[in-house]
Amino acid sequence: MTLSIRNPEAEALAKQLAKLEDSSITNAVIAALKEAVAARIARESPTETARKILARRGLAFPENRQPVSPEVYHDLDHDLAKDF
Repeated sequence: MTLSIRNPEAEALAKQLAKLEDSSITNAVIAALKEAVAARIARESPTETARKILARRGLAFPENRQPVSPEVYHDLDHDLAKDF
């Protein structure tokens, strides 16, 4: 699989990071992407991610939204087990 960097600024940053880390550009990009993904996960909960996705589509969670109780999942699991 190939990743091609065609943006001069991105290429310069990748080269700078590789030099700072004394690594290849590929390893520097991998490390930077891993750090970016980890930072994103750490600062944004799944609910916040869902809110962003809904907002991009002009949607939102209902204001009076309540979590589903564990009993609902239990009942659903038993209902599905009957189908087998």
